[in-house]
Amino acid sequence: MSRHRISDLADVRALFPDAGEEKEQHVENACEDRATSLVKLHVQLEKKGRKGKGVTLIKGFFHTEEDLRSFARELKSRCGSGGTVKDNSIEIQGDHRSVAVQYFRKKGFRVTGGE
Repeated sequence: MSRHRISDLADVRALFPDAGEEKEQHVENACEDRATSLVKLHVQLEKKGRKGKGVTLIKGFFHTEEDLRSFARELKSRCGSGGTVKDNSIEIQGDHRSVAVQYFRKKGFRVTGGE
């Protein structure tokens, strides 16, 4: 049996090449799950200042702009409608409260309103 001298942390990393990657992925997933479970979304229909046309408004996010755009893209395709991301909220053209509530509950969010 040969013995190797370890002079620094790089030698230890060489012995366990995949050890750090799993931990980083696990921590990242745990943070995402925690952020999702802490968020309480509010879904409402807003007509004020829109010339009588309704917009489904989803607010209460604490996610990045990229995450919001991803949620909006998928929700718009489910509703078959246009929409946008503004001021940390998602706006979908038309009354799609029930679809939005179902979508975000499946994603693990706590949702109020929309009925």
